[in-house]
Amino acid sequence: MKHEILIYNKTRRRVPEKLIKSIILKAFQFLKLKQPIELAVLVVDKKEIKRLNKIWRKVNKVPDELSFGLNSRQTAKFAKGPHSMLSLGEIIINAEQISDKNNLSKILVHSLLHLLGYSHERMKGLENKILKSLKLKT
Repeated sequence: MKHEILIYNKTRRRVPEKLIKSIILKAFQFLKLKQPIELAVLVVDKKEIKRLNKIWRKVNKVPDELSFGLNSRQTAKFAKGPHSMLSLGEIIINAEQISDKNNLSKILVHSLLHLLGYSHERMKGLENKILKSLKLKT
């Protein structure tokens, strides 16, 4: 199964691309996703993520991450067949949050579950199980 994870660094900071891809791929394995998935991860500075948060969520604060999904379990029809590519959307990460591996993992798993259509109420236990499978502190 071939997943496509695109990483765009819009900052001057060094971004651990291999780690980001590894965390996402391990989460896909844990979730036993049966089809190829594509998603984008953007790393932006705090000024840009605050601007996006204000535009899209009407909240004038600097978040750790934003998730912009193209699908929802309740409303979207997932791609048919094991070889159809499912486009999940974008995860936007505040660059200040990428230096700590545990924090980065939490942000990515949390965002990924949002892109798969999970609400906060439904995903907390699952999020912790995935993080434990990654051998990280929850």
